[in-house]
Amino acid sequence: MSRFLVMPAVGSCIPMATLPTGAAGPIAISKPVGQGPLARNLSDDVKTIQQALNRVALKGEPGGPVPLLAVDGIKGPKTQAAIFNFQQLQVKGINADGLVEPGKQTILRLNAIAAPISRVDLNAKLAATLPLVRAALGAAVANLTAIITSGPGTPGPAALAEDRLDRHFRLSTLDPSRQSEGRVTLFETYSEMALVVNRPDLFDMFEAEDAFDVDRANPKIALTTVKGVFEPPVKNGADNPARHIRLGLGFFAPSVSADFAAFILIHELAHFTSRRDGEVIDDFGRGWFDDIFIRPLKAAKRLLNADSYASFAHECRTNSAARPAFVKTAPGGLGGAR
Repeated sequence: MSRFLVMPAVGSCIPMATLPTGAAGPIAISKPVGQGPLARNLSDDVKTIQQALNRVALKGEPGGPVPLLAVDGIKGPKTQAAIFNFQQLQVKGINADGLVEPGKQTILRLNAIAAPISRVDLNAKLAATLPLVRAALGAAVANLTAIITSGPGTPGPAALAEDRLDRHFRLSTLDPSRQSEGRVTLFETYSEMALVVNRPDLFDMFEAEDAFDVDRANPKIALTTVKGVFEPPVKNGADNPARHIRLGLGFFAPSVSADFAAFILIHELAHFTSRRDGEVIDDFGRGWFDDIFIRPLKAAKRLLNADSYASFAHECRTNSAARPAFVKTAPGGLGGAR
């Protein structure tokens, strides 16, 4: 049976509480809009919901306001009534409560009607992101090649790679033979990940974009089958979804820049290929190498931790050890995935 790993609503496995802009796709809010104790009704969020509700009406769908709402950022009685009406007519399985929350059913339904994600949207996002993924994986392989061919303690690129490997994977804490094994394992893993996006034909894919698909029902950012790239292309006479990294609506949120998306895809590719020695790359902690949930991880865990692969590749590409603003820390496993 396939094993799945799920990322949360936006970002590389970051807690919802740290999210700068709400997660549900192109229509995204940072705080709840509507009525009740949870509502914050921030002006920009209210405008987003007013615009989205108006789009529902303009598309001729039930639940849109007639006449259209004034997009003024004020949650008045007309906006409140429009939220109720939309929930009653369009959102199945909930009691209409007049509240739109990030990542919940109402905003998911608004996205599905007013801003549906298509394969065209996915390809556009990948067009901006895959060049960064290729560059990061290539830089990671180049760093590992430098230290494998020159050996530790050699000045220049090998010394730089040694420092980076110690930051992200703590290889210096291992004995020399295990350090050598770790470097080879990382070289093999990054090389395999790079082949998925550079030589998709080796995996019976026509192009790199075939490794990815849109999961329109998923408010989270991605769903990955561990070692999915090695699954059969066809299952029960149809395309095998396990052969794709399924990108949810969170991947298309405005806060997911090309750099952020590249970090996400490298994280997912680590699960998707895992290691050539058969070990599964999991989520033991999320964040940058010095974040609270990564710091305690020993080398053995980091060598099996998807965010460690993403962070090392990001540093190799950017030549900066500074934590990017989009990388947040969270625990591993279900505690981080939520």
